[in-house]
Amino acid sequence: MNKSRRNSDWIVKFVPSAVKELKKLPRDIQHRIINVIESIVTVNPYIGEYLHGDFKGYYKIRVGDYRIIYTLENKECIILIVRISHRKDVYRSPL
Repeated sequence: MNKSRRNSDWIVKFVPSAVKELKKLPRDIQHRIINVIESIVTVNPYIGEYLHGDFKGYYKIRVGDYRIIYTLENKECIILIVRISHRKDVYRSPL
C-alpha cells in the first residue's frame, strides 16, 4: 500500500446502494456521516479500522450507531464508499 500520497489527491465515490442508504437516514445523521467522510479525505484515508473475514480489504468508520464501509483504490486515489448502515445490519451480508 502506498500511504505517502497527499490527502488532497484523494476523491470520494459512492456505489449507488450506499447513496440510497445515506438518503434513507435522518438529516442529522446524514450530516454527521458526510462530515466524517470529509475528514477521511482531508485527514487520512487510513484512519478507519481495517476489516477481516468476509470484509477483508475494507475499512470501517463508526458514526454513532452507524458504520461507513469503504475501500481504497490506491492507484487512482479513490475512496469508494460501499455501505452506510446501522451497526446491526451492516455486516449481515458480505460485499
